[in-house]
Amino acid sequence: MGPVAMLILLIAALALFTATMSRRLDVLRAAQPDDRLDHWPRRLKSLVEVGFGQRKLLYERGPGWMHAAIFAGFVVVAFRTITLIIRGFDADWRVPGLNEWYLVLHNLLEVIVIVAVVYGLARRLLTRPERLKFSGEAVAILAWIGLLMLTDLLGDAAKFQLPGAHPEQGWAWAATALSGLFAGQSESALHVWHHVNYWLHVVLVLGFLNYLPFGKHFHVLTALPAVYTERLTPSGKLETLDLEKLMAEGAESFGVGKVEEFSWRRILDMYTCTECGRCNTGCPTYTTGKPLHPRELICDERDHVYGIADQLSAMGRLKSKGNTAEARAIADSIERPTLAGGVIDEDVLWGCTTCGYCMAHCPVQIDHVPNIIDQRRYLAMTEARLPASLQTAMRGLETNSNPWNASAQAREDWCEDLAVARLRDRPEAEWLLFVGCAGSFDSRNQTVQRALVRCLDAAGVDFAILGNEEGCCGDVTRRAGNEYLFQMQAQQNIQAMQKYGVKKVVTACPHGFNTIRNEYPDLGLENVEVWHHSQLLRSLLREGRLKVSEAAARRITFHDSCYMGRHNGEYDAPREALATVGGLEQIEMPRSRREGFCCGAGGARMFMEEDLGTRINHDRIAEAADTGAEEVCSSCPFCLTMLEDAVKETDRQDDLTVRDLAEVIAAHLVVEDAPAPESSKVPGASPTTGTSPTTGTPPAPETPPQAAPEMPPPSDEPTPGAEGDEPPDRRS
Repeated sequence: MGPVAMLILLIAALALFTATMSRRLDVLRAAQPDDRLDHWPRRLKSLVEVGFGQRKLLYERGPGWMHAAIFAGFVVVAFRTITLIIRGFDADWRVPGLNEWYLVLHNLLEVIVIVAVVYGLARRLLTRPERLKFSGEAVAILAWIGLLMLTDLLGDAAKFQLPGAHPEQGWAWAATALSGLFAGQSESALHVWHHVNYWLHVVLVLGFLNYLPFGKHFHVLTALPAVYTERLTPSGKLETLDLEKLMAEGAESFGVGKVEEFSWRRILDMYTCTECGRCNTGCPTYTTGKPLHPRELICDERDHVYGIADQLSAMGRLKSKGNTAEARAIADSIERPTLAGGVIDEDVLWGCTTCGYCMAHCPVQIDHVPNIIDQRRYLAMTEARLPASLQTAMRGLETNSNPWNASAQAREDWCEDLAVARLRDRPEAEWLLFVGCAGSFDSRNQTVQRALVRCLDAAGVDFAILGNEEGCCGDVTRRAGNEYLFQMQAQQNIQAMQKYGVKKVVTACPHGFNTIRNEYPDLGLENVEVWHHSQLLRSLLREGRLKVSEAAARRITFHDSCYMGRHNGEYDAPREALATVGGLEQIEMPRSRREGFCCGAGGARMFMEEDLGTRINHDRIAEAADTGAEEVCSSCPFCLTMLEDAVKETDRQDDLTVRDLAEVIAAHLVVEDAPAPESSKVPGASPTTGTSPTTGTPPAPETPPQAAPEMPPPSDEPTPGAEGDEPPDRRS
């Protein structure tokens, strides 16, 4: 009866599983198309490293290794389970040439999985870490997994006590060790023990397979497909909407107001969330008591999908047959709240700083930030609903292309007394210095730009600025959801760059760096190198074009900008540049590099009120102060503003200062006293730059080099020539 029973069991289990998965796939078909099968070599590499290799989990000792061990055990034991099912039809079936070494490996991994299960149960039932939600389902699943391993081992252990030769004995070392548990039992009893464990193992496996689509452990099935179909673009890049096409098609909505307006890959994210809480652990909103919790965001969306799954499934079947009008009629008939602002509260959506911690730490490649921005787009462009505190900045961006709402004609006033060329006068300049709004209009960050100019001049870098032809890079408007305004701003800058044939761009703003480097190419900017000033300064210091003197001994800690660090993978350049200044002792904060903590200004939060929970910048500056450092160095105008505000608001002015990397380097420059040759001077140039702005070649020194004096403290005076509405507070 064994083969008959196995056949009936398989047909019933697989038919049920196929029907369930078909409905789940139909829900994906109801969503929007998304090509995630391109660039298969890169996808395969990620599947091997992140999926099978569990790379993200291995960063975390303890629970990370536990989950990686369970996954590895599942992969190996899955092959064993297939073997056992085949033996239901042919008891003597073996894999020729593989059986012996595979027995050693699978016994090892089964033991490791059992140990990992015990560890996991202890965490959930005894230690209960804050990030984990107590779940009876999770406990049951862990016990289920443990039983799968035990039944396999005990089935072999009982068999090894039966009379006759057992070629597997010894190779299956764990089962051999356990066989002593059955010593002295009758042959009939041993047969019963063997068959009970065998059939229990098979039933547990098939039952587990059918249970998975109904619980949070659906990720066991969807994790590998999710990793393979991950987004391959840089994490800081947002999708560019084809607005002309949408308007031509008569679109009534922009962004995502209904769950089926997401791409199918976003729905797969919801299926795949493991609820591990790693996204919450370092999220600046979660850890400072705000409504946005990345895990709960995805889970709430998933629960909403399951609540209307029957209608979505019907829509998916109709869409797959080309009946889009009927599918739309079903969508219109569903009684449900709007996704953005209904299922997901507006405070949740507007709370995100887009720092990317959640995405960087998610083991199954969920894209939380694009999910949130899609819903912000709906609120901003379809509902015209923005936080009141953001409206002044948005008005300035719309009318003067800067969130300070200063006159657009004042964009180059910050350098009116400096020898800074404009591209309209010197279109052949090698580099475009993209100043950005903060560097142009915020008095504190104007000081940073002046320090950077000093460094570039000292190194003989051939650069110019767009001046009044420059507009906002668009980072704030895009992340506030106003895609239309972003594309207008981006096109203005792209046209200006193309007009002058710009090939190299350097900027001191990571937000501008990310936007120009990763997002402008979608709108037509091609073949342009984009550098952050930390990268260029490091290069100039390495080449010896910049020389720095030794500083007075002091301790300094570096704060990683999210848009240079996590989103663009640059952690070393600023630290290596700082290391060239002797006397500075670099001290790392506990949360640095990949674990770096946001300042709170990204995602347009720079211009919004922060009135819920603890201020993010206060949390960060307290961490910096706890290192014992006397100075915090940043490489981002938003970070500089937030950290300086936090120093003042927490009364740390006497203990802690904040400077940009360019200011630190400029304060310790070794400069030449000799003036530049007359032929190389720019009209209106300062005679003390000591370099040739035209050729980029430092002049021959006529006097020994000397250390530059410390940079003067930043001015708090308003920006010269600013007009329009009163600029909002730099933080709020």
